[in-house]
Amino acid sequence: MLISLPQFLRRAPVPALTAARYATRTRFAALEPIFRVAFDYGLVYPWRALAAFAPEKVLSDLIEAVLGAIYIDTIGDLKACMAILRRFGVLEWVETALKNNVQIRHPKEEVDRLAGHKKVRYHVWIEDVDDHDPGPMEELVDAG
Repeated sequence: MLISLPQFLRRAPVPALTAARYATRTRFAALEPIFRVAFDYGLVYPWRALAAFAPEKVLSDLIEAVLGAIYIDTIGDLKACMAILRRFGVLEWVETALKNNVQIRHPKEEVDRLAGHKKVRYHVWIEDVDDHDPGPMEELVDAG
């Protein structure tokens, strides 16, 4: 009997996968309004909310494995990979981000770019993310 990936992810009796799925779904539910606004209308990638989301690694590993398998099985057909990304809902956001010229560079990468050859030292702290403050993660930067 064949089972589709979405069915497997919903029904898999593997305890680690079940726990990862539940934890990720719970965090996503709390942050979904921020993601919806950012992905539908925002001009800056929601780095802070994504840091708070912190999806379980096993789930991203599954997506990576599926994409890799499709790529190999189709002998490098990127259209097949794009089709699955569209089905996952990722490609739609990428197209919207490109159309709206969304700033997707990570804030740390932007600071490094602006600092040029100057030494940059980061002091990072994590704050709660809520509906009222979807801004980028706060970072104190010393450029010397």
